[in-house]
Amino acid sequence: MKKNQKVIKFHNVPVINIGVIIFGLIFIFLGVQIFRSSQQVRISVYEVQKSYIDTNITGSAIALRQESLVATDMSGYINYYIRNGQKVGKNATVYTLDATGSLADIIADASGDGVTLNAAGYAEIKSRISSFQNYFSDVNFSDVYDFKYDLESQILDLVNSQVLEELTSAGGTMASFSRIASSESGVVTFYQDGYEGKKPEEITLADYNKENYVSTSLKTGEIIQAGSPVYKLITSDIWNLVLPLSSEDAKRLQEDDRVTLRMPNVVHEVYGDITVIQNGEDYFANITLDKLMVNYCEERFIPIEIVMTQQEGLTIPNSAIVEKQVLRIPIDYLTTGSNSNQMIYFNVRILDEEGNLSVMQVAPDIYDKDDAYCYVNPNDFAPDAVLVKNDSDQTLPLTDVGRENRTGVYNANRGTASFRPVEILASDGDFSIISENTNYGIALYDRIVLDSSAVEEGQIIY
Repeated sequence: MKKNQKVIKFHNVPVINIGVIIFGLIFIFLGVQIFRSSQQVRISVYEVQKSYIDTNITGSAIALRQESLVATDMSGYINYYIRNGQKVGKNATVYTLDATGSLADIIADASGDGVTLNAAGYAEIKSRISSFQNYFSDVNFSDVYDFKYDLESQILDLVNSQVLEELTSAGGTMASFSRIASSESGVVTFYQDGYEGKKPEEITLADYNKENYVSTSLKTGEIIQAGSPVYKLITSDIWNLVLPLSSEDAKRLQEDDRVTLRMPNVVHEVYGDITVIQNGEDYFANITLDKLMVNYCEERFIPIEIVMTQQEGLTIPNSAIVEKQVLRIPIDYLTTGSNSNQMIYFNVRILDEEGNLSVMQVAPDIYDKDDAYCYVNPNDFAPDAVLVKNDSDQTLPLTDVGRENRTGVYNANRGTASFRPVEILASDGDFSIISENTNYGIALYDRIVLDSSAVEEGQIIY
């Protein structure tokens, strides 16, 4: 007997692999996060530190003195009695004028067998060497060579002057030359540069262009024509240093009448009277001194440093600084909340869709307060909002509220860019010093957005 066999076919049911699904979801999540991360702008933050800025004002000043060029009335060869930078008395001989040129040969013959300097000459050389030792620095070793040439020139002048004195006192026959005396006492120099007679108020920025500066020696060694300048006489120890200023530095110095200076080759600080002068749109510090003129009588451009008060405070990068317009609301409109005693709220009138009026309290970001006004964030109000004074029917539309700009930074402590006002005390290069005591400002170790242009207020900081 044959058995009936009935075969039932089952459809293949796919087996769900939970592990594959989980790994797939994780892969999708990571892909989304990678994509979002690539689209986000990376915001760098800066931790506020405490430091200081040296706010001294430095630059190259023009030296102005009571100086005048002295010309000769006759033609001839010049032999000087006075060395560069030496003081001369009234009626003292400054130079001799030799009409024939024979005096130079007479001096050469007299000194041919060697001349021994007198005590005064040795004392002057010793003083010059001692002064150089006091101010010499290994950093500027090349100054040694300049000093060598200056010393050689000084010794030659001393020898010539001494020989000439000896010849004159011995009654030598020198009918071809004349002694020329100074009509005033002062300091003698032997160069001209066109700045003689300039006044501080006449100085312009073009005068500081050293490429156009030309200084000419009056010691030519050649025959001098009548009417030519032969030396320059400085008749006063009072002199001026004129330094160009930025408008910010001019404002800082505007109220000062005396300043402290640091000058090259002077170990101590120098004090002088100061006035700020304006020539067109440019500002200059006019510093009057009554000492050290002789030290710098041969220099027109002198590097100086005006010592200012050192500013201490919190350090922030200048890239973090931002300007924000804020509302200036009368402080009378500030009130406490219904469940708070803090004066941080404003009553804002609300008109609903049915035309009913009500009052809502808003607590905006407050940036500052004084006796008259409260300075708040305009983004926390509707543009057409109307403020209501507490316990009064008096109102104030925000369109009538004053506005002003405040300087600040974006605080990132809570993960969002929150504007905080700052008071800048001084700036130098890439950083500024701000006050530690600014109301509603930032504090030591706060985190701020490094580049304020990279974010907007309220933006989440990643």
